Amino acid sequence: MIEYGRSIKWYNNYRDEVEFSEYNKFDFMQIWFVKGELAIDKVLSPKEQYVLNSKFPVIIHALYDIDDYDKYNDELIRILKYLNHKEVIIHPVCESIPINSETIYTLAENIYKTNQLLKGSNIKLYIENNSVIDRINYTPEDLKIVFDRNPDVELILDIAHIDDYSHLQKILEVKFPKCLHIADKRFSVEHEHLPIGQGELDFKLIFQNYLKGYDGKIIFEVVDTDEEIIKSKNIIERIVK
Repeated sequence: MIEYGRSIKWYNNYRDEVEFSEYNKFDFMQIWFVKGELAIDKVLSPKEQYVLNSKFPVIIHALYDIDDYDKYNDELIRILKYLNHKEVIIHPVCESIPINSETIYTLAENIYKTNQLLKGSNIKLYIENNSVIDRINYTPEDLKIVFDRNPDVELILDIAHIDDYSHLQKILEVKFPKCLHIADKRFSVEHEHLPIGQGELDFKLIFQNYLKGYDGKIIFEVVDTDEEIIKSKNIIERIVK
């Protein structure tokens, strides 16, 4: 069953974000976890208590640099358990050290150790593919190293991170996703997340030829106007149905 989520506008009033999501029939929202805390403005700490009291489903999207795992795993797991979550997304990047041929193996091992901790709390881990600007967990070869080491970790596929449809096909040959990040892009631009229909991605082609039969979570990473968010959701719903 398809579930539709959206990445919140972290700079908005959180209650307004919840009301918008409820009114437009989103099933859940995505909240970023960065440098040890939830990325939500205009909410006093403890932020996780406010999120829980708001009573609208969310999923945590943790942006982790290569050396963040040991630093922030304990706090991430504490928040996940407080929120009674059974799933979490980690978006791996590498900005603190130069990337070389061994870095992907360090990442794979960091993910392995983190996944062992999460499994101890019965929490499923999703790992995101990167775009060309990040240069780690971006190529299909990188993804294969990560998922060979972590076969029980799931892929969250960010479609806006692909270079072309050949890149997409090679990623899918490594692992079929259980969760999607959805936004549009132009192929001439290394990294962007546009409202659906404003870029060059052919989502009808993607869902009919590459993601045929997809039945999981779809998270819109569109933080433009309310109208563009609603239109993006309507377009994808029509294609998927």
